[in-house]
Amino acid sequence: MLDWESLFKRYVWDSQTTPYFTPAARLTRTQADNEVLAISLFVGVLFAVVALAALTDRTPFGRSPILGLYAFTVVAAAVVFNYAKLLAAAAYVAAAPLAGLVYVGVYGFGAAHARLDSLVVAGVLLLMLLYAPRLIAIARAYSDMEDGAPQPRRRLFK
Repeated sequence: MLDWESLFKRYVWDSQTTPYFTPAARLTRTQADNEVLAISLFVGVLFAVVALAALTDRTPFGRSPILGLYAFTVVAAAVVFNYAKLLAAAAYVAAAPLAGLVYVGVYGFGAAHARLDSLVVAGVLLLMLLYAPRLIAIARAYSDMEDGAPQPRRRLFK
């Protein structure tokens, strides 16, 4: 039998792997690495899908190589931010939700069935935009962070 409460605390609400409510100045490098990996994976996968979709003719606006190129650069910035923790990469990743909101505002609210989809996407982008200052704060404070104690590898099930 699975103990869902302990799995939730262990993988979603853990102070070492998901320290989202710890101020950026108080994070250790291990905590910052885990948080940056999570956001880089999320942003990277999201914008990789956008890059691939922009290169097809199945989107409402047709084929858009410029949008695909921009989305690819966001994926590249997410990879650089994950590995190097550069402030410029963090700022580029943090600005991506704003560009996405501008795009949804210009192209998103067309037909009635697409309006709900556009609102959901705009909501996700707004949440990402609210999280963006934390990315920049982590990148700024990363060089001054203490190394965290190495954590033993955890197994999915005990």
